[in-house]
Amino acid sequence: MTNGIFHVDFRASTGDYGEGLVVVKDGTVNGGDPHYLYQGPVPTESGSFKSQFTVRKWREGNTNVVGIDNYTLDAKGQINYESGTLELQGSVVGAPQLTIQLKGKKIQDAV
Repeated sequence: MTNGIFHVDFRASTGDYGEGLVVVKDGTVNGGDPHYLYQGPVPTESGSFKSQFTVRKWREGNTNVVGIDNYTLDAKGQINYESGTLELQGSVVGAPQLTIQLKGKKIQDAV
């Protein structure tokens, strides 16, 4: 099944790190954590991909791992629906020195 709920861990070039949940469904990612939302497209079949994800602050109280509240992440990655894994590396559009690495593991099918 290509739809699922993934737990994601991420680490930024700033040394900061975090975690959240994302729902992969019908070629899109929608997710977040207690202060930020993440959205963007992913392939519907396992394999490598390139994409852009928007990161938006929805609640005050925390600083983003790259120190910017709202940005676009230019990313490349790998998704394997059969093993339930997701990995990506990306940089902030307009600030390529700010990078993020993410690993995710499927924890539940999405309905």
